[in-house]
Amino acid sequence: MTNGDRIEQLEARVARLEELLAGRRGSGAAGQQPPKSQVPSSRQEPPLASSAPHPEPVSRAPSAPLPRRPAAPLLSSEQWIGQRALLAIGVTALILAAGYLLRLSFDRGWISPIMRCIGGVVVGCIVGTIGWRFQPRYRTYGAALIGCGAAIIYLSVWAAARLYGVLPPTTGIVGLALVSVALAMIAYAIDVEALGTTAALGALFAPLLLGRDYGNADLLLLYLACMAAGLGLVAARRRWRQTMCVVALSVFGVAYAGSADRGNPWGVLLYGVLGGSTGIYVGFREDWWETRFLSFTGGWTFVAAAARHLPHSWAVLAGGLVLAAPVWWYALRPDRAALRQDTASGRPAWSPGEAFYFLLTPLLVGWAVHQLAPQWFDARRGLVALVVAIPYLIAGYQGPRYIFAIVGAAALDLAGWQHWNGVPRVWTMLGLVLLWSALDHRLNREDGRWYALLTLWAALQQLFGDALTHRPSTDPAFTGQWPLAEWGTGIVAAVLAAGLWRRSQSPAGDPFIRGILWSLAGAIALFGVTGEIRRYFALRPLSAETASLASGLAVSAWWLMFAAALVGLGFQRRLQPARVAGLSVAGLAVIKVLFFDLASLDALYRVGSVFILGLVSLLLAYLYHRQNRAQNGSPREMTS
Repeated sequence: MTNGDRIEQLEARVARLEELLAGRRGSGAAGQQPPKSQVPSSRQEPPLASSAPHPEPVSRAPSAPLPRRPAAPLLSSEQWIGQRALLAIGVTALILAAGYLLRLSFDRGWISPIMRCIGGVVVGCIVGTIGWRFQPRYRTYGAALIGCGAAIIYLSVWAAARLYGVLPPTTGIVGLALVSVALAMIAYAIDVEALGTTAALGALFAPLLLGRDYGNADLLLLYLACMAAGLGLVAARRRWRQTMCVVALSVFGVAYAGSADRGNPWGVLLYGVLGGSTGIYVGFREDWWETRFLSFTGGWTFVAAAARHLPHSWAVLAGGLVLAAPVWWYALRPDRAALRQDTASGRPAWSPGEAFYFLLTPLLVGWAVHQLAPQWFDARRGLVALVVAIPYLIAGYQGPRYIFAIVGAAALDLAGWQHWNGVPRVWTMLGLVLLWSALDHRLNREDGRWYALLTLWAALQQLFGDALTHRPSTDPAFTGQWPLAEWGTGIVAAVLAAGLWRRSQSPAGDPFIRGILWSLAGAIALFGVTGEIRRYFALRPLSAETASLASGLAVSAWWLMFAAALVGLGFQRRLQPARVAGLSVAGLAVIKVLFFDLASLDALYRVGSVFILGLVSLLLAYLYHRQNRAQNGSPREMTS
């Protein structure tokens, strides 16, 4: 470049800077036009996106992260065709011409195979050098020529190893890798992601292009690991999302096809653990869901493949813990809210994908724990879930890490569910209900009450499901194992409703939940005693007819007494819902006496049923008259 060319470039840059400064001054004054440049330039090009001078690099502190390059301005249709379409056509034509030339020279025998390949390398270097010289002034154009030159060199090395046999396959793979690494270094230097992605594709797919040798599965793993480490570092440093996705896809896809079941199990395990954990970490840090998904899936897939051949299962567990470490690291970060947006601190909430990885990790860690001694753990059901639950509970209850507490509580519930069956399982669930609720009061938390409700639901499912189905026929009424578990469930529901279920600071739905718990406790008492009354008479040495008549009378009496107790409690504690519930039960009792007992009971039992109905009805009426007198303060009854 001559001195005149340098002076013209300097003048163009100064003119451009003056225009920018004038535009900033003029933006504050209404109607004022920015002054035009007074610097003449006979060969100055219009300021299109591709011809704008490349700014000088600005010095930055070594520890400061690299800023993202600002987005290029939108191109018009004419500019897009002239700058992009024609450029792509030209680059593709040059690559095809190089390929056709090699093919034609091979068919006609013009030059020797070695000279053909050397000539291709020389031509590629020339094209790349031209692109390097153009890149400072025409960024896209120069980068395209650099990629074209690298492609020509890549094609020449491939032809030397594949078509002509000049190079052995191993040497050819190394040559292709060197070309790709050189292109990656250039892409890093000029910060062009497209070149970095091209370099990643060329380096990681070189073994496929030159043929896969399954006898060298370990060597393939080593090669892919080295390429992925270098290219992944470049992509992570420059924050190239597309390049990192290509690296992750190539690392696990190519390696699994060629080495997962043929390589050394220790190498397969180490490859999957290191590649997976690094990719998961980068994917979480940069919020790249593609890299996160590919690394998570690929890492655990390689661990599972290694577990089929490894004699030491402790290594599988160690690999699983390393893969889980970046997920736990992300969950422990104080700047991200796990479940919902933290309005106080403005912390962003997790996406569904992030929560999915966290909730899936304990299941996979549990599988890795089970691999230590499968038969021993199978004989001790629930122990794997207990092992997983302990660290999650410790992490979740040491601070407000609710996502850890959720996983720990679910794992501990699962451990109790798997270890016990029948009625003991019900008692285990009830004990956990009391534990979660008590921890809320002890640690001033509000999440344990929801664990308690879900665990109580599980206890009800077991009580009226499997435990009731397998209740022995000799189990006595009222005092057997199953009825005792039923009374315990009702007592726990009443204790929760009475205050163990901790009130929230924003008690919007607290009255509704407490009403549900009180209703559950009452329903268990009413219908549970009803069922046990029928069972009691069924187990007595009585005839079927006598047992049916006696149980019918006893059930009617129980319903009426239960209704009277609810109404009396409602008057004593001034609880209108209790009085309404008592009247509802009394109504059911009246319907039963009038429509069932009078039609089915014998004469003596019929008299007893109606007599009890009359006494209880008079008692309820007396209670209401007494309450009315106390409220009005009059010795006589109010008349309308």
